[in-house]
Amino acid sequence: MRKFLCMILVLMFVVSSFSAPKLPALKVGYAGHDHQTALYVACMEAERTKRDCGVYMKEVESKKHYEMYKGKKKIADVEIFKAGGGSKIPTMMSQGHFEVGFGGVAAFAFFVDKGSPMKIVSPLHTKGDMLVVPPDSKVDSWKSFVAWVKEQKKPVKVGYKKPVAVAKLIFESALKAEGISYTGDASKKDVKVLMVNMKGLQNLNPGLKNGTIDAYVANNPSCAIAESKGLGKIVADLNDLPPGIWKDHPCCGIAANTKALKEKSEVIKELLKLVILATNYMNEFQDEVAVKDASKWLGTSIAVEKASIPTSGYTTVPSDDWKKKMYVWIDTMQEMGKLKGKLKDKKGAAVDPILFDFSLLEKAAKELKAKGITRRY
Repeated sequence: MRKFLCMILVLMFVVSSFSAPKLPALKVGYAGHDHQTALYVACMEAERTKRDCGVYMKEVESKKHYEMYKGKKKIADVEIFKAGGGSKIPTMMSQGHFEVGFGGVAAFAFFVDKGSPMKIVSPLHTKGDMLVVPPDSKVDSWKSFVAWVKEQKKPVKVGYKKPVAVAKLIFESALKAEGISYTGDASKKDVKVLMVNMKGLQNLNPGLKNGTIDAYVANNPSCAIAESKGLGKIVADLNDLPPGIWKDHPCCGIAANTKALKEKSEVIKELLKLVILATNYMNEFQDEVAVKDASKWLGTSIAVEKASIPTSGYTTVPSDDWKKKMYVWIDTMQEMGKLKGKLKDKKGAAVDPILFDFSLLEKAAKELKAKGITRRY
């Protein structure tokens, strides 16, 4: 009898394991600064998103593991990885470490050009990049920085975090517009600016303090942190730099690998739904949501985020204007010789089918609209 019961239990287990489909696990990477605040808000504002659309993230382990629910039903596990900025996000996506990445649009374009199977699936963030000099420097504007650089007998050392970082590319474009020579080769002494790869945001402020670099270009909140700690001062918003093409430039976006777009489309769509909601909340309740959640997630002070967040723009709308500004990126990267593959010589809308796939984003926005929720930003 006991043997018979054991066989029944084994059969029941086997049947149940076949009948219960395994829930998908979505792996998400992010750079780790406040340009990706929409991700933090999507994870931390579960009560708001549950109330508004019925989809929410249930925390299992803070900043690392969440269960995604739609109504009362769990639909996925979401694993979150902090990967760093620059090319780290698309590099790790290409290596299979995660399927969705929150990172720089220039880096995503660079990797798509090289043949990496990924697409930008949503805008996320604009502007938010600064030029920082030592706190006691006489430089106090872009104009005075240019004049100071031209006066120097030795190359001015300007740090950046990664080779395809947004701030670096904009800054180099501005130097070119001003007729200022630059290089990344330290052996060349006949230039005005030496670009120094500091290999990460965490090394910029120490490098400025110890004299390894004379200035740096980077994204907030690192620049706001420098000012709050007396390590540096912001003298220019890269948004305003020549040749006048960088106003409200796309900085960060969301990308997904093409396999996940096919196999995990439903989960990615629901994640995008949460990001749309988060972006609405952030723009409408800046201090209450964006500043508070960014500060808590990143460990920065409220004062730093109150200085940093307003320098950024947050949007999930791939408008014609946003696309035109993405085309500026492609043109600039082509001029710099960064694009040699799929995007080489592509202009305007010819870029779209190679770089973008907004189908899930638009489906998410449509479903929210059916619930009376408008994507406002």
